[in-house]
Amino acid sequence: MRSDYVGHLTAAGREAVIAYGMTTVIDLRSPGELVKSPNPLATATDIAYIHLPLVDDANMRELGDAADMYDRYLMILEQGQAAFCGVFNAVAASEGGLVFHCFAGKDRTGLVAAMLLAMAGVTTDAIVADFGETDIQLAVKYERWINEATPERRQSIRDELRCPPEWILGVLDHLDRKWGGVASYLEAAGVSANHIDRVSSKLA
Repeated sequence: MRSDYVGHLTAAGREAVIAYGMTTVIDLRSPGELVKSPNPLATATDIAYIHLPLVDDANMRELGDAADMYDRYLMILEQGQAAFCGVFNAVAASEGGLVFHCFAGKDRTGLVAAMLLAMAGVTTDAIVADFGETDIQLAVKYERWINEATPERRQSIRDELRCPPEWILGVLDHLDRKWGGVASYLEAAGVSANHIDRVSSKLA
């Protein structure tokens, strides 16, 4: 299950996550983000917490120099194979339900979700629809974040806070053209064929 920062959950919400069958939470945020906003599930005794930053603090700054969010997605894929390896190995090893999150539940989790859906054999149209649903689910937060920004930054933030279909289509096309697909990308990253099969079977 894809999510935004689980620290937004109330105590009742955290209990509901566990009652729903979630046994593992993967935190994709950077170490700096974790220091600033600790994960309330990190100390839970009835759910396994794993911190696997998809982008580290140094790369977070480098990503800020990219032309747009789509270019950042490609940079994450190119520079983060080891990180993706850790995430997908953790998914393969998990038992029961699993939730993975970053801060907004949009970009880093969006990439992982798209890759998982592709491994499950979900159609490209459905993957695109799932990605686009993010804009609907986060619309209220988008407006709050935009309004909190300085006036000169609002348009650039508005442009970044989007999930247009061409972005995730470009990601999937990049994975296909350069690596031969998601599974081949992960195998090159170090995920074993057994773990790739295990992830795919979990999603079947």
